[in-house]
Amino acid sequence: MRSDELAQRWLAPDLGRLWEVATVLRVRRDGSDAATLRLELPEPAHFAAGQYYLVRMRVDAAPKGVEQAYSVSSSPWPPSSEIEIAVRGIPGGRVSPVLIRQVGEGDQLHLHGPLGMLTWSGADGGPLVMIGAGSGVAPMTSIMRLASVRESTVPMALLCSNRERASVLLYEPLEELDRHEDRLSVTHTFTRSPWDPSARYHRHIDAPMIDDVIEGLALRSPALPSVLVAGPPAMVTSVRAALATLGIGEDRIKSELHG
Repeated sequence: MRSDELAQRWLAPDLGRLWEVATVLRVRRDGSDAATLRLELPEPAHFAAGQYYLVRMRVDAAPKGVEQAYSVSSSPWPPSSEIEIAVRGIPGGRVSPVLIRQVGEGDQLHLHGPLGMLTWSGADGGPLVMIGAGSGVAPMTSIMRLASVRESTVPMALLCSNRERASVLLYEPLEELDRHEDRLSVTHTFTRSPWDPSARYHRHIDAPMIDDVIEGLALRSPALPSVLVAGPPAMVTSVRAALATLGIGEDRIKSELHG
């Protein structure tokens, strides 16, 4: 553990009671522009799979503090004071570069949450199609981990879009879920790596691609799926339009903007 002075160097000043101090237990860096941070909160975290926390930090560019939202990628069950958040680097960002490259074990951060409505619990049922790009895969990972640990029988499929394999956030945990959970499947599409066999598709997400994933899910459940979408604004907009052409109504879609 670092000294108290070093541990608190990222804490933003003058925050009210709605913010709590979390201690960094571990940082797992995924390449040069992503990391997963394991944090310890003062009390057990009560969040729904798919939710996020605001992280507020003192950084050189904003000594009074700047905040950014990061999704929880760990499962909310069993309840624990430890959570994981997944961080994708944002060009020109003030918070993500610090979290990825400078924050270390023993440091302390201000957190506020949980927040967000892009959620799933066992009571929500299924089948469920999840479509994520970039950091939008993090809330989907939390949902799939919850389904795994609760031994859910709900069929789930994740369609994950990235530039290339190296840019996939949480690639290894997703592959582990795909290999060992019969009711869960992960499909990758890479937009800038046309020959990589790790991906089934090599283009931006479109209606035929989504239709393929839904058809695969229909082999396990004939019911019309609910759909969760998370990613950059342009991707979310195009995916919602594609879903409309496939007859998936707005009442079956929840989305969240990332990045």
